[in-house]
Amino acid sequence: MVSNFLLRYCHFVVLALVLVGCSTKIDRDLEPVTFDQLPGWHQDHHLQALPAMIKSCDVILKKSSGTEMVTGGDGRGSACDWFGFCKKLKAKQFKSSAQLRQFIESELHPYRLAASGDANGVFTGYYEPILNGSLRRHGKYQTPLYKMPSKGYKIPRSRIVNGALKGKGLELVWVDDPVDAFFIQVQGSGRVRLDNGREIRLGYAGQNGYPYFAIGKALLDMGELQPGHVTMHSIKKWLRAHPKRAESIMSKNQSYVFFRISPAHAGGPVGSHNVPLTPRRSMAVDRSFVTLGTPLWLDCTHPDHHHKRLQQLLMAQDTGGAIKGAVRGDYFWGSGERAGYYAGAMNAKGNLYVLLPR
Repeated sequence: MVSNFLLRYCHFVVLALVLVGCSTKIDRDLEPVTFDQLPGWHQDHHLQALPAMIKSCDVILKKSSGTEMVTGGDGRGSACDWFGFCKKLKAKQFKSSAQLRQFIESELHPYRLAASGDANGVFTGYYEPILNGSLRRHGKYQTPLYKMPSKGYKIPRSRIVNGALKGKGLELVWVDDPVDAFFIQVQGSGRVRLDNGREIRLGYAGQNGYPYFAIGKALLDMGELQPGHVTMHSIKKWLRAHPKRAESIMSKNQSYVFFRISPAHAGGPVGSHNVPLTPRRSMAVDRSFVTLGTPLWLDCTHPDHHHKRLQQLLMAQDTGGAIKGAVRGDYFWGSGERAGYYAGAMNAKGNLYVLLPR
């Protein structure tokens, strides 16, 4: 909570979130609630979210005080509204989740997100895939992942996989599975374990300008997959079971993602908030409705029905091309096979809350 001095001089501005320079109405409602109304609030291990909160505060504290951020129920606010909270958070030594929970309750106020009065939302998952590869083409390593061309990059996927960029020196790494190569592009980042024992991390560098198309829909329309059973795993299984038809299906999505080799760092891939994502504590949101760096409370079903609901403190630290709407989020599960299983199966219904400065 900022001091009266900061409040007096804090530059409040209306956040134009849909189109820059356009006065389009934001279809977002912020309904004030109490912390006792947050389902599962007292059961979460809040301390697990502290590293993610500190990372976001480090970014916010570097912003100019007038940088537009949603910090109040009226959709207005500036970065300086967060300065007091972030400085206190970084200065305190929290020894338990209860201590952090009490601090949050004293400094922030929860609001339930809704769109035109409807608070029901959809929450998917994503993860950081781990591929096998080599820095040179040989043996089983035959599928390239490319860096961003300097020009002429608006080329459809079908042409790229058929060699349109061959011989231009754009290959970053060669991987052993074209299906995995397709899905690392869907995720936008990942790691590659090289045949020389090293590991590199690939980050999103750009895209070829073609819209993303969900190939699961194509398989559903063709009758190859059944309604209610379209997941990343069922799609992968079908592609690997039909290698002669796999590329024609994958190229129904003419979008193609280019990569860069990211610097080595601890934690997950770097999200749109420019911080490494924290497994199970970072979420991708539509920044037209939720400002990056905002603490969130999620209440939704778990992708495994044997588990209790996901009711957790998260941080808005990423965005995604398919994440559109006020009550919409993409939950970051982490890296590897298990994270991929949950991410691929997640299509949850639930509610999302933002925690804003008092």
